[in-house]
Amino acid sequence: MGTHRTHISEPGLFGSPGRMFTAAIAALILGTSVAAAQSDPLVEEAKKIVAEASAPLANAPDVPKVDVGQKLAGKSIFYISAGLSFSFSQEVLSGVKGGAEVLGMSVTTADAAGDSSKASSYIDRAIGQGAAAIVLQGIDPYTVKASISDAKAAGIPVVSTAALPAGPVPDDIAAAGLGGAVNFSVVEVGKKLAAFIAANAERDAHIGLISSSTFRSDALFVQEFTAELARLCPDCQVTPKDSPLMQWQTTLPALVRTMVTVDPKLSYIVPSVDAMVPSVKPAVIAVGAGDRIKIVSNNASLPDMQAIATKTDQEVANIGASNERMGWATVDQIARLLSGQQAAVAIQPMRLFTVDNIGDVDLTKPASEWYGFDFRSFYRQLWGA
Repeated sequence: MGTHRTHISEPGLFGSPGRMFTAAIAALILGTSVAAAQSDPLVEEAKKIVAEASAPLANAPDVPKVDVGQKLAGKSIFYISAGLSFSFSQEVLSGVKGGAEVLGMSVTTADAAGDSSKASSYIDRAIGQGAAAIVLQGIDPYTVKASISDAKAAGIPVVSTAALPAGPVPDDIAAAGLGGAVNFSVVEVGKKLAAFIAANAERDAHIGLISSSTFRSDALFVQEFTAELARLCPDCQVTPKDSPLMQWQTTLPALVRTMVTVDPKLSYIVPSVDAMVPSVKPAVIAVGAGDRIKIVSNNASLPDMQAIATKTDQEVANIGASNERMGWATVDQIARLLSGQQAAVAIQPMRLFTVDNIGDVDLTKPASEWYGFDFRSFYRQLWGA
């Protein structure tokens, strides 16, 4: 309003004093209405959430020391992945290998390719080979519960990574033999991605949300995303769809094409993990909606980060935890279990990357350097290694 006073005081700007007074009132009313439109408290709250989520990480995990040193040297970890073709899985595996090397342990890998029966057979193989510990990465432990019980009977601890909702291991699967779990909070993923859209989309935007029933935690992601978007953008509309992992390269493109053509007001698509994006993006382009649809996702994989960095791509935001750090946290769980301790609750912190802060990230460096915390030194000190 101070700007309007400056203009009104200029002689001759609106002519006669009466017209000057009328113009002043009009300017004040107009200025107030514009300011109100631009300062929607929900939009401002969403922007604040986005700003905080976009900052580098600084805090160390609050977990007790486990002085293992080289006591586990020579032992082996059997790492079973839901899909080693995904960069997310490879980055977690890199962290497991890095942490294991510090402790003098070796790592054997197997790819279940989204098939729980294969995962069960690999658990049996790990038992037969006398593995010291088994990691199930991205595999729903409830689908291999009997095999986990077999591992328990053989005295082999099993750790779940990136599958269960973050927090303590549920009692029922813990009783079967699952000793620890590592994950980021899908609750936070849902809330932060909803905040980004609320801060940037039209107030009546239409959003397509694609989750995967392959992952037990995705139901919670959908719940939290939908609830937070309804809170921050009450007039936004969400259309949820499910795409199991095995369908990503087959039916997912058709699902996306249908979503986009059926709803011409659709402006955002949110895949629950960015491993879907290679199927989502071409499908959007194929129906001529590349300029209309923006993509927001999770896991901060390098190709998606590079796309955001162009600032001209459909991908505009991605939230991630350091996947390599998640691997080190998995080894920390193993070290505790093999040392006779309880596994620590290992909820991985996250950072939101957008077109606004991507310039602060050096994508030529390893993904583990994007988050702002030296987890390698932290775990070495924690382990006394």
